[in-house]
Amino acid sequence: MVRIGINGFGRIGRVLARIALEEPDVEIVAINELDRDVANLAYLLRFDSLYGRLDRPVSAGDGVISVAGWAIPVSAERDIRDVRWQDHGVDVIVEATGVASNVAGARDVVARGGAHKAVVTNANPDVDLTVVIGVNERDYRREAHHVLSSSICDANAVAPVLHELDRQWGIESGFVTTLHPWLSYQNLLDGPVSSVASPGHSWQDYSLGRASVINLIPKDTTAATAACAVLPGLAGRLEAISFRVPTHIVSASDLSICLSRPASADDIHAAFEAASQRLPNVIRLEREALVSSDYMRTRQSCIVDSRRTKVVGGRFLKMVTWYDNEWAYSNRVLDVARLSMAGLVGAP
Repeated sequence: MVRIGINGFGRIGRVLARIALEEPDVEIVAINELDRDVANLAYLLRFDSLYGRLDRPVSAGDGVISVAGWAIPVSAERDIRDVRWQDHGVDVIVEATGVASNVAGARDVVARGGAHKAVVTNANPDVDLTVVIGVNERDYRREAHHVLSSSICDANAVAPVLHELDRQWGIESGFVTTLHPWLSYQNLLDGPVSSVASPGHSWQDYSLGRASVINLIPKDTTAATAACAVLPGLAGRLEAISFRVPTHIVSASDLSICLSRPASADDIHAAFEAASQRLPNVIRLEREALVSSDYMRTRQSCIVDSRRTKVVGGRFLKMVTWYDNEWAYSNRVLDVARLSMAGLVGAP
C-alpha cells in the first residue's frame, strides 16, 4: 500500500483522490488545501460536473473528509513544510498546487523525513527526475531521485508516441499542435490579459484574455520542451503550439512528423497495436470513429486515432491522438508515485 498525501485539492488533486478510491494499492491519508471550508471540499469531491456523482457516501467533520468510512485528515497550511505529513504516515506527497516554491518545500519535507518521496504535477526543472510512464521510467533510481515530476498532461500524451516513432523509424523533425479544453483561470468574458487568474503569469499576448467559452485561442505551449525533457535526443527537432478550445474536457494532439525511414499507415498501426499490448495503460489504438467526449475517463496517456493516420511520400506522417487531460494524467501521477516507492513498500 502506497500512502499518499495530497498538497492542493484542485482539479488534479480531487481526480487523483477519486481514482485512488478504486485502486487497492494506494491510499489517500492526508490532504492540505488553503480553503478552510472542509465541507465545501467534501462537496466538490462528491459532486463533479465532469465525472459525475461519487458512488460512495462522503461527509465532512472537524478537519476530516470521510468517504465510505475512510477518514482523511485535512489541513490548511500555506507552506507545505508546515503540514505534519509524518503524523499520517505519508509515503509520497503529491504536490498538485502548481506553485513553484512548493517544489523546494517538498524537498525539505522529504529531507527531514516527513515523507519518503514527492511527486510534482508540473514540468518543474528543479526536480531530481522527470518521469513519463512508457518512456523513461527505467531511469528512476531510488537512492538518487527523491523529488520527481510527472511532467504535464500534453507531454504524457505525445512523448510515448514520439518515443515509439523514433525508436522504429527515427524522427528528423516534428511539430505538435495540442487542442486543450479551457482551464479554470481563463476569462469567461473578454478582459485584459492581466485579469486571467493564473498567479505569476507573465503573458503579453492580449488574445489570452478573450472569452474562453466561445473562442479558439492560440497559445504558446511547453509541450515540446516537456517532451524533450524525457526524450533529449529530439531536442532542437521538435516544436509545438496549442489552441485552447471551448470544450470542457479531453484534449487532442495533431502530430506532423518527418520520419528518417519510410513507413506506411499500416506499419504505424501495427507498431502501435503492439505497443498497446506492451503498455496497455499508456497507449491504445482506436479504430472506431469517435469524438472527444467518447474519451472521458480513459486511463491511457494517449489514444492513437487510426482513422486519421496519413503518410505522404513515405516519410511525412500525420497522426491524431486523444487523451483525457485530467483522468489519464492523474492515473500517471499515481503510477509515478507507485514507481517512487518501488522497493520501499509493495512494488507496483
